[in-house]
Amino acid sequence: MNREIPGYYFDQEKKKYFKIEKTQTAPSSVAWSSDAVKRRKVEDKVQKSARRRAYLTRNHIKRHFLAKDAVCSALLTREIGLPYAAERGRGRLEDRDLGAAAWADGLVAKGDVPFAPSFARQRYPNMPCFHVSGEDDKTGLGVAYATLDEEALVGSYIPTNKNDSIHFSREAPSSSGRALAFRTEMVRCPQMSSIKYHRSSHKMLLTSREPEHSCGLYLFSPLLSDPEDETRPHWLIGERNNYERLSVRHGLHDEWMVHSSAPAPPSSDLVCVLGSNNGLVQVHSNETLSAIAPKVAPKGMKLPQEIFAQDFQEGNHNILLAGGRQPRLWITDLRAPEPQWSFSKHASSITHIKSVNPHQVLVSGLQSSMALYDTRFLSRNPRGTKPLLHFPEHHNEAHIHVGWDVAPALNVVAAAQDNGTGMPRERLPSLFVGEGPSLRKLSLGVKRWEDEA
Repeated sequence: MNREIPGYYFDQEKKKYFKIEKTQTAPSSVAWSSDAVKRRKVEDKVQKSARRRAYLTRNHIKRHFLAKDAVCSALLTREIGLPYAAERGRGRLEDRDLGAAAWADGLVAKGDVPFAPSFARQRYPNMPCFHVSGEDDKTGLGVAYATLDEEALVGSYIPTNKNDSIHFSREAPSSSGRALAFRTEMVRCPQMSSIKYHRSSHKMLLTSREPEHSCGLYLFSPLLSDPEDETRPHWLIGERNNYERLSVRHGLHDEWMVHSSAPAPPSSDLVCVLGSNNGLVQVHSNETLSAIAPKVAPKGMKLPQEIFAQDFQEGNHNILLAGGRQPRLWITDLRAPEPQWSFSKHASSITHIKSVNPHQVLVSGLQSSMALYDTRFLSRNPRGTKPLLHFPEHHNEAHIHVGWDVAPALNVVAAAQDNGTGMPRERLPSLFVGEGPSLRKLSLGVKRWEDEA
């Protein structure tokens, strides 16, 4: 604040003092004329008074309590029919979060699948990985695969009642899948890191984080029952007595660890893409493996190294997105003779990736970094692309192996192990969370069927 000198005017733009001159002798429109100085003093006094009044009355204005409830306020706006109500093909602020908020607020516990006996005294950590499938339209049973010791694969059916709650029957025979029973598959995958399912080939895909001399994939196909036999589930869990392990060595790497797999879409000739500590490896339908990297990398060429997550672009199986320990979102076209990688710099290491539509990808990583990117603007310039959207409420500072998934149809992100898979006869996806030795199910709805309006 500059000191006020009697008879002088301080110009804020020119940063200098001017002697106040009478209006009759001063040039027209100058700032140091006596009338101009008096006018500015009056204007400053009025503005200062208005600011003080706004400061004193700031607590007099209170937002209605309904405005804090995204669901109630949006529904009320719809009912009163404001002129900026939503129209087909157009969004609005009040409707932006309505679907997601309604789904999240309506989540209720729908039971669990215990993968350990109730009398077991051993304490189990949370499940490192699991998979939930809803392929059985014949009986309506879901299927869950999980591991508690990171080596053995245990399966269970998921029977539900008319309220979509998990319900095991004590009278039903074991072969029906509606009685509580655990079925162990004849496969051993040490330090199991992911469990996925490739629908086109009907194969379960298991990856291992145990250091090995080659990059490998464990896979098997669950047996299927007779389509005409409605007394048995479509998948016959625990009845397959063999499995395969595919492996390949690439370059000079002597130690391989596979973090995850991304099943390929039905239109692709691949089974999946593996993310490892030495980059990406693609598994072809003829069960051969090859690295997604140039045979001879040019000097100075930046390539993906340790990869934690990868996904195919929605609607285009030729475009692959990946992320890992390097704070970069990678993208490449698998049709190119030699892979050419474009990337965008992320805030930290990337642990999860999901393509939510043909042009946008959601990325989550360490240091609580979650952002939405537009793939059309990814560039080889690290500073050339900025996220479209940040998620400041996301919190994950240092955990790499943490559950996370997206339900694009609901515009919902779940910071838990959720694959967005619904049971065969459910209308909306359910959230499955591995908590200790139990697999909990949460869905939108009411707790009891009698409460349904």
